Amino acid sequence: MPQLIQKTELKTFYYTPVHCPFCGVRVMGADPQDETRITACPHTLFIAHDTGFEYRSARLDRNLRLDGLSEHEVEARWHEDKGGIDGFTDTVSLPDAIKVAAYAPAPSAYGSYYGFAPNE
Repeated sequence: MPQLIQKTELKTFYYTPVHCPFCGVRVMGADPQDETRITACPHTLFIAHDTGFEYRSARLDRNLRLDGLSEHEVEARWHEDKGGIDGFTDTVSLPDAIKVAAYAPAPSAYGSYYGFAPNE
């Protein structure tokens, strides 16, 4: 059985900027002029929120068999298959992959998800 992505959860300091654990690049909020700008390094598999993917790498698409699917079909997969985007991204099975899940506290219940893996 393939190894599933390792998961770390941020609940208290959920707003902490997320950096790639392999190269140190800040992947969200890297631009002081635009805190929402995404900066994906070569190790970034995905950047997502409960409402959808902000960024998906080709490695992620291959691993989760999303190649060739429309955005609507991809959304349907994570809505139906694994209980939302959080559960869906838990099924990534690349060696030494790491997921950071940042959950805003109640009443929000909003999550952001960042996946990384070493280059093969």
